[in-house]
Amino acid sequence: MPGADEILDLTANRLGRRRVGVVVGHLAADGTTTVRGTGRTSLPDGGTPDARTRFEIGSITKTFTALALARAVTAGGLDLETPVGDLVPEVAPLGRGGTPVTLRHLATHTSGLPRVHISMLRGTLDAYRGLDPYRNHSEEALLAAIRSGRLRRTPGTGRQAYSNSGFGLLGIALARHAGLTYAELVARDVTGPLGLTDTGTSDAATAEQAARTAVGHHRRRTPAAAWNLDALPGAGALHSTADDLLTWARWHLDPPPGELGEALRFAVAEHGPRIGLAWQRSATEAERRRGRDQVIWHSGGTGGFRSALCLQPATGDAVVVLTNHGRSAALAAFRLLAALSR
Repeated sequence: MPGADEILDLTANRLGRRRVGVVVGHLAADGTTTVRGTGRTSLPDGGTPDARTRFEIGSITKTFTALALARAVTAGGLDLETPVGDLVPEVAPLGRGGTPVTLRHLATHTSGLPRVHISMLRGTLDAYRGLDPYRNHSEEALLAAIRSGRLRRTPGTGRQAYSNSGFGLLGIALARHAGLTYAELVARDVTGPLGLTDTGTSDAATAEQAARTAVGHHRRRTPAAAWNLDALPGAGALHSTADDLLTWARWHLDPPPGELGEALRFAVAEHGPRIGLAWQRSATEAERRRGRDQVIWHSGGTGGFRSALCLQPATGDAVVVLTNHGRSAALAAFRLLAALSR
């Protein structure tokens, strides 16, 4: 049976053969971390990515938005049942069948909002052409589209329907409640208190951090332009590193005492079938009773990046996979966690 170091080496090398650059990392139950990188931060001659290389993490951003919400709720400033229209007047009537869309609905993908408020046909064509489907998006345009649209179902009913627009709206609501920009809110309530100094939006990066940021690439290994996520930063605008994301995982697996720890536990607690606040949960309570280990996870993707972060509370392990290439990383992260857990 190969050891953890060998498994990480093998995984990094295998994934790197079909991607531009890859970083894989492991947080062990004793708190030690191991990170391996392979490939290039950019083509043709970028350096090898490592634990401090910054990547766009896409929808893993939602877990940071979720902790900002959890902190506001556990501190008593907000309630999960608060209608989002109370915080964002532009969408005050948002609801269906007499049920308003609440912060809980947004955080658990049960709002009835569509995945995105851009033309799926146009977005698919833009992505195929190497263009940013969000390039003309703005907060004003997003709120106008939400206000003029119709929910697909009554909030809180039916299956979860993943919504970037919903998390974008949640980020706007939380920022407005705090009287801050989204970037300022995350820095004050999340990354600052947890010491995640390399996690933030691109416009908040220092020159030194910008120099450590990988260049995204399409699946055909051509450079990909950064997406404009100014309209919905709470859904996917953050950059981070393997080091920071493994620290992020450690805080969730072993929360500190006090209000911050309470908020971390609240964020990953089950708030709906197979979901916490943003965090996906791979096993139900009944499945756990039958001996299946639960994995708490989230993946992400932007124009030229893919990411995945998986936590296994039963063993205390966590893994991260980051790549500056359009090929998915989620399945690789699950397989890596399974191999390391054995």
